[in-house]
Amino acid sequence: MLYDLFFIIFSVFYLPYFFVSGKWRGFSRQRMGVFSEDILSKIKDSRAIWLHAVSVGEVMASAPLYEELRRNLPDEKIIVSTVTPTGNRIARERFKDAAAVIYLPLDLSGITDKVVELIKPKVALIAETEIWPNFITSLKKSGAKVAIFNGRVSPNSFKNYGMAKPLLKRVLAKVDLFLMQSQADADKIISLGAPKDNVRVTGNLKYDAAMMKPKSEDVGAVRRLGLGAGEKLLIAGSTNPGEEEKVLRCYKELAVEFPQLRLLVAPRHIDRAGIVAGLSRKYGFTARLLSNGEDKPLGNYEISILDEMGTLAQLYAAADIVFIGGSLINKGGQNPLEAAYHSKVILFGPYMHNFEGIASNLISAKAAIQVKDEAMLTATLRALLKDDPERRRMGEAARRVLESNSGAAKKNFAFIGPLAGKR
Repeated sequence: MLYDLFFIIFSVFYLPYFFVSGKWRGFSRQRMGVFSEDILSKIKDSRAIWLHAVSVGEVMASAPLYEELRRNLPDEKIIVSTVTPTGNRIARERFKDAAAVIYLPLDLSGITDKVVELIKPKVALIAETEIWPNFITSLKKSGAKVAIFNGRVSPNSFKNYGMAKPLLKRVLAKVDLFLMQSQADADKIISLGAPKDNVRVTGNLKYDAAMMKPKSEDVGAVRRLGLGAGEKLLIAGSTNPGEEEKVLRCYKELAVEFPQLRLLVAPRHIDRAGIVAGLSRKYGFTARLLSNGEDKPLGNYEISILDEMGTLAQLYAAADIVFIGGSLINKGGQNPLEAAYHSKVILFGPYMHNFEGIASNLISAKAAIQVKDEAMLTATLRALLKDDPERRRMGEAARRVLESNSGAAKKNFAFIGPLAGKR
C-alpha cells in the first residue's frame, strides 16, 4: 500500500513533464491494463513465457535468449513486453513469431494483479534488473516463476537501490533466479538482499546479440556515404547534446592535416539530426542528411549526419575508426560491440559506466582506447590515422574480444529452461 501511494504521488509530480515533453504521445492504454480484443485473444489464459525488456537496448540484448527459447521450447507461447514505444516497435520487428508484444502494466498493484491474472504466465523473464515491486509480487501470487536475466547493477542503481534496501530485500526474495552479467554484478545484487543461492553468473547477452548481425557486411555503406578511394571515415555513433561540439572541433582540427578524412555523426536520438546539422554549419561545415539519398562523393568540409533508425550498426562496416557517443559527457556510453563485430578501431571517453564490463574487456585486450577529454581524442585520432597497422591490429583484437565472450544465451537457458518446463 505504501509503495502504491508513493507511486501515485510521484506520478502526480511527473505529469507536467509527461505532457510538456510530449511523452504522452507514446503512452499506451495497455499500461493501464486495457487491451484490444485482438490482443486479448492472444494473451488471455496463455500460460506463456513472459519476456520483459524495457527499451531498445534491452530488446536487442534479449534476442539471443529469445532465439534459444524458440529453439528449445518451440511449442511454448512467448509474450514480450516493453515500456518505450521505440522498444515496442523494435520488439515487433525482431520477435515476429511472439504470441503478442505488449506494454508492461504500470506498477500499481490493482493493474499488475489484473494483467498477470489475465495472462497467467508460467514464467516471467525480466531483462537487466528491472525491479518492479508490484509486478513481481503479482507474478508470485499467481504462481509464476520469476527470473532476472542479463542482470547488471550500475553504480547509480546500486546507490539508489541501497536507499530502499528493506523494501528491495523483500522484493528480491520473491525472485527465483538472478542471472547476472559478471561476478561484480552478482556481488552487488546479493549485497542488496538477493538470496545468494538464487544468483548465478552467466555472462553478457550483448556479446551474443552483436554476433547475430548479418554475416555479409553492408556493401552499400561506402556508396551511401559517398566515400572515394583512399578516403577514411570516422563515425561518431550515438552522440548526445554537448558532445557533438567536441567531435566537430576535433574533426575541424584534423581535417586540415588529413584532407581525406570524412565524418559521419549519428545522434543518439535521430530527431536531433537537424540540430546537429545546424551545429555543423556553425563550425564551417556543410551538412548532408543521409536520408536524402545522395550518392555523390562527400566534399571537403562536408559532414554526413545519420537521420535513420536501425542503420548505424551496418554503417560501421564502412568506418575506419569509431567513436562511441555518450562517453565524453556523463551519459554512461553506448554499446561498442556493434563496431567490434566489424573489426573496427574503437575509441570512447571516460564515462562508460553503462557498459563497464565490455569497455574493460576491450581496453584489457588493447582493442579500444579510452580518452579522458577532447584534446586526448584529437591526439589519439591523429596518431591512429598515421598508423594503418595499429588500426588493423586493434580492429582484429576487438573482434576477438567479441567472439571469446559470446555464449551467454546458452548459459542463461541452462537455468531458465527448467523454470519453463524443459526437462
